[in-house]
Amino acid sequence: MTVPAPRILVVDDEPAVLATYCAILRAPAIAGDSAGAADEFRPELTLARQGQDAVDAVATATASGGFAMAFVDIHMPPGIDGFATVERLWTIDGDLQVVIASGSADLPVANLAERFGATDRLLVLKKPFEPVEVRQLAAALCRKRELLREARQREHRLESHVAERTRELAAALQAAKSAARTRLQFLANMSHEIRTPLTAILGYAELLRDPGCSEEDREQHVQVLERNSHHLLQLVNDVLDLSKLEARQLLVDASPTDVPALLAEVVSMMRPVAVEKGLLLELCFVTPCPRTLRTDGMRVRQILLNLLGNAIKFTASGSVSLQVESVDRATGPCLAFHVVDTGIGISNERQSALFEPFVQADSSTSRRFGGTGLGLSISRQLAKCLGGDVTLRSALGEGSVFSLLVPAGDLAIGPWIATPDEVAPPVAVTANGQPRSRLVGRILLVEDGADTRRLLTTVLCKAGADVATASNGVEAIDAALSADAAGAPFGLVLMDMQMPVMDGYTATRALRRAGWQRPIVALTAHAMEGDRERCLAEGCDGYETKPVRAERLIATCARFLESTPISPPPPPVG
Repeated sequence: MTVPAPRILVVDDEPAVLATYCAILRAPAIAGDSAGAADEFRPELTLARQGQDAVDAVATATASGGFAMAFVDIHMPPGIDGFATVERLWTIDGDLQVVIASGSADLPVANLAERFGATDRLLVLKKPFEPVEVRQLAAALCRKRELLREARQREHRLESHVAERTRELAAALQAAKSAARTRLQFLANMSHEIRTPLTAILGYAELLRDPGCSEEDREQHVQVLERNSHHLLQLVNDVLDLSKLEARQLLVDASPTDVPALLAEVVSMMRPVAVEKGLLLELCFVTPCPRTLRTDGMRVRQILLNLLGNAIKFTASGSVSLQVESVDRATGPCLAFHVVDTGIGISNERQSALFEPFVQADSSTSRRFGGTGLGLSISRQLAKCLGGDVTLRSALGEGSVFSLLVPAGDLAIGPWIATPDEVAPPVAVTANGQPRSRLVGRILLVEDGADTRRLLTTVLCKAGADVATASNGVEAIDAALSADAAGAPFGLVLMDMQMPVMDGYTATRALRRAGWQRPIVALTAHAMEGDRERCLAEGCDGYETKPVRAERLIATCARFLESTPISPPPPPVG
């Protein structure tokens, strides 16, 4: 890169002196001249005969980089002298390097410090001067000015960097404070959301102990216990889902999903809540839709339940509808599930933040509605895991439309349906909410918690199963192998994975090594990503997380018992 020639200003009222400066500074390097040791010193010269001319030249040159240095004569009649010229030059360019040149023998050098102060920008040159001296002064001061310019630039860059980092740190601090306030608000909300159902559970459990409690009251108390227990379970599931999503550990299990059956189940589950508030809950098909879709049906169900639950919560009167249609997006065909309500609506300024974790439309302590502020954030992140999204259209006081978009296209399987009449009816249930199916077979329930063991035994026995129990892995191995030896094998083992003495993982491995080939279903409170895979890798055939719903447990047991029919034991000999 070519370095521009340094610019030097020469100020003297004598033409002969100006010509001498030009001859010296424009000449090739002189022998013994250190200025030309590395390369030739060929500055660009500007000549001025009066002080004011010099001032004007410096002012004009400032826009294009300015002068590196100036040789200034002392006596320049008429007009301002050299001292006044230097003062004015420095008001324009404070870094200009100056050499005062004079032929006067009585130059008041001692008075220079008094007039200009302590400065390293000013040198004195007596006339007549030596060419080498002039060139060396010019080269040294030009280099000094260049170093000063580089130092100023580095200082400016450093100051800019410090200012930028200061702004970034201030923004980060503000963001951290905001996040801390949001999380503190979340913890306060979570405390409220946990303590409220716990209060109901503990209180109504105590009421059930009352010997004078009527059957009607007892049934109502049980319903309260069940409702609040489900609410607590949903809180735990939300927190676990958020943890998995933030750790990028949530995997999608895409498989053929019966769309009509899924929609019927979702609407069936939410209808009692809507009816209790006096709301109309509808399922509408806007366009023909695929009957089967390859996606994670469990996650689609979770998102729709959350959106419908929010819609019902924030709608005081009117209706909530689940509208389904096929739509085309830039990314391809999608199946759109629109949850439309006539509720309170959401203001524009709150909509952008509504999908952030821990955020609610109204976070004040006097808010009318509960909730942790996790549901919508989780729903959108789950939708993105499915390749889709959750969007919102709303206006304050005019209701809301939350839309779940799920990719269709090649993911759609089989025929399409066009009307709600083609939707499969919900699964038939008995009066107490349990499936009508019965269990046939022997089950070994391995569970160290006495209350859980008693509960699950009751559920399974009422469904028709013959249940034996064990409280740890050692007892489980002995019970299973002894039953085989006695000719009355178990058709299924329900194995708790975390137990004293011997855990379920070790017990399952031991049973498989012993040749036990019938189904083992893991029962565990561990619900993080990788727990299911670990259980299956250890030899389990199925995986259920606690707390286990009765209907789900019975359906799982029925599926495994039916897949492994066991012949009755042979009659005793003799």
